[in-house]
Amino acid sequence: MQDRVLDRRDLREGGRWSRRQRLKNTLIYGLLRALLAVADRLSPAVLLAAGRTLGRIAHRVLPGLRARARRELALAFTLSEARALARDTFLRAGENLAWCLLLRRKRLRALDVVSVPEASRRTLDDALSEGRGVVFVSPHHGPFELVAAAIAELGYRPAVVVRESYDPRLDPIVDGHRVARGLEVIHRGKRSASRRVVRALRSGRIVGFLPDLGGRVSCVAARFLGTERPFAIGPQRIASRMGAPLVVGTLSRKSDGFSLSIERAPDGTALRMTQCVAELFDAAIGASPADWPWMAARSLEPRASVRAAS
Repeated sequence: MQDRVLDRRDLREGGRWSRRQRLKNTLIYGLLRALLAVADRLSPAVLLAAGRTLGRIAHRVLPGLRARARRELALAFTLSEARALARDTFLRAGENLAWCLLLRRKRLRALDVVSVPEASRRTLDDALSEGRGVVFVSPHHGPFELVAAAIAELGYRPAVVVRESYDPRLDPIVDGHRVARGLEVIHRGKRSASRRVVRALRSGRIVGFLPDLGGRVSCVAARFLGTERPFAIGPQRIASRMGAPLVVGTLSRKSDGFSLSIERAPDGTALRMTQCVAELFDAAIGASPADWPWMAARSLEPRASVRAAS
């Protein structure tokens, strides 16, 4: 009998991995644990250098992803720029992964790496003062895991909505640094996810989302990075229906780390807020395009079943 690959929904509904898939999962799990054990023992400088090297290798040995990155970049830049940026995108992806891995170390404070200007703190405090919680959206730009960690270190109690791993055994590993830093992790595929998001907002808390890569969620067509792209509308719908302020957090590189800018998005319909978020993301990514994962980007298919943002 041919093996069937199950996803998390299959498992929740009583499905089971095939023997072959269980073996594959066990090998991946063991390899990941071994690689993390090595990474945890490297000095920060060596880990960051290793991340960049890994990115260079990936650029060479993954022609499909390399071509995809160039294709997506060419929608926003010239062909020569796209070729050079594609290489830098892989390098930065490896480096940003290393920054995120450093969050596994208790000694590292996110605020030692990420500065949050006073104006951004005021924006967040003003939004929270309305008493309806805050929907906080940010892109997969730079070491994005640092954003929620920095917010937690400022004394807030954020929750983050993330996609769960295909293998439930990986979730404690992936979520470990988040939980250790005081974040509530909400897996969007669980039946309790919506209830937990609503409860967090009604408690006056921050709930964070990463809507820029679309994925297996409700999306609309938004003008983003040079073309029409599927953009998750869920966070904006939640903000609109709950009457919660929507804020946008973006990272920018500095000589000694990163800076987190926080802006409030204008109120409006979920569609209008989605396009506004896309434009704010666009500006941040345009300032440092190599820090966004173009190899994971998706331009809009001609017959894609998404609505146009307006």
